Amino acid sequence: MRPLIGVTSLWDDVKSCGWMWQDYLELIWDAGGMPMVLPLNVSPEAIHEAVVRCDGFLFTGGQDIAPSYFDSRCPQYCQKPALVRDAVEFALFDAARNTHKPIFGICRGMQLINVAMGGTLIEDIPNQVGSRTEHRYVTPGTPTMHEVDVLGESYLFKACAEQVITVNSFHHQAVDRVAPTLNVIARCSTDQIVEAVQANGDDFLVAVQWHPERIYQGRPENLRLVEFFIEAAQKRS
Repeated sequence: MRPLIGVTSLWDDVKSCGWMWQDYLELIWDAGGMPMVLPLNVSPEAIHEAVVRCDGFLFTGGQDIAPSYFDSRCPQYCQKPALVRDAVEFALFDAARNTHKPIFGICRGMQLINVAMGGTLIEDIPNQVGSRTEHRYVTPGTPTMHEVDVLGESYLFKACAEQVITVNSFHHQAVDRVAPTLNVIARCSTDQIVEAVQANGDDFLVAVQWHPERIYQGRPENLRLVEFFIEAAQKRS
């Protein structure tokens, strides 16, 4: 039986409702898991039920995290947050970590994980870093792509066995101060923006700044990385 993977809901601020990109679910399925979209319910009972029932958790991309959650230096650069998501995901992350459930983060998911574990964020790369590498999605229909350097031994290195890989990029914020118990396992080749992290210890916790769900069919190292996550969740099922 496939391990059950809880996938955090996206948030539509106009319609005031949760929703989901199908690509996230297909990535989990193709990696060997059974995805389940989680409701945006922050009650202790809902969080407890999710952690008891799910074998692992995928924290998805989306809006900026509210600057009140970290030591923000330039909150004016933050875009409108999804406060409903923030409340649910910080509570869910803490509960999942406390029960040693495998965790994978994508884009906002990596930023949330870093903040939850004591790190901070760059509120806006163009204003604060001034990189010549474009990290945002700018041209309709064409993803922004750039190279990242894979650093040291990690699940990512096992997945690609290469020191440089090409990824897509859809973000204007990034990890600034890295949480004490996270290791940087990839950086942007040009501006050194943090692109992937992995937690210390035996629990599986990996997060990437790019969107593997959009490119894994053509770049199989992304699928292999998520397969490591599913294998860790299978051991918990």
